[in-house]
Amino acid sequence: MQVSVKITLGCGSLRLQPPGRCHKRQVAAIPVCNAAPAEHFQDELSTRRHLLLSSALVGFSLIAASRTKAAANKEVGSYLPAYGTEDFVLFVPSASKTPALRAGTVDNTSPYRFALPPNFVEQKVANIQSGNYCQPRCDEPWTEVIFEGAQGGRVELIVSPLQKLTSKKNVKVEDLGTPDQLLERVGNYITGTYMDEDALVASNSRTQDGLTYYLYELNAPYAKTGAHSYTACTVKGDLAFLFVASATDKQWGKLEGSLRRVVESFRA
Repeated sequence: MQVSVKITLGCGSLRLQPPGRCHKRQVAAIPVCNAAPAEHFQDELSTRRHLLLSSALVGFSLIAASRTKAAANKEVGSYLPAYGTEDFVLFVPSASKTPALRAGTVDNTSPYRFALPPNFVEQKVANIQSGNYCQPRCDEPWTEVIFEGAQGGRVELIVSPLQKLTSKKNVKVEDLGTPDQLLERVGNYITGTYMDEDALVASNSRTQDGLTYYLYELNAPYAKTGAHSYTACTVKGDLAFLFVASATDKQWGKLEGSLRRVVESFRA
């Protein structure tokens, strides 16, 4: 009687046959494994590593985008210094904050500044509004910065080349006429559309740090950013600055006081 034993070894097998009466030697049949399965395993491992790496990169990108969005939505009270009045904070742009500051069109050694309620959030200025495409020689007004309040209200700084308002050089805001006369030329910048004569509620002027500021209160229901607005206008160098605070009818009653303080804190 002859007994044969077969041992399975993964990719091959080993068959042992004991010697019988008629056999004087042992025969072992050992198949040689094909190299393909090992290569397949390496390819699969490489693919898995690639997928894991790709997933990690996507995850990091999503986290970074989320953090950027969160930073952009921060209330100014969480990162700006105190202004010294109530709980307002002080905004002073860096020299690289906007295209006009980077180009030196707006004085970046002594830039504009103003106070803000702590719950305001900075908004993105569209590229076409920022003057990025035309600095340092823009022929049209552009927007420097925009902030909006959590409970409503909006402030925006608009800068216009002085040549849009006069052909004279080295002038002050007083040289452009009375507050009412100048409003005829800058009213459409304040409303974002046009301005009727009866939109003017009140106007006056005040002097701060050697510059005269014209102040306007408007009630223009057709205005793009809110029917009610309070604006400070002045001239510095060859630029006219319009700092506009606005709110809707519903918001104005509650926000008027704080928006007036914001505008009156503006220094060009």
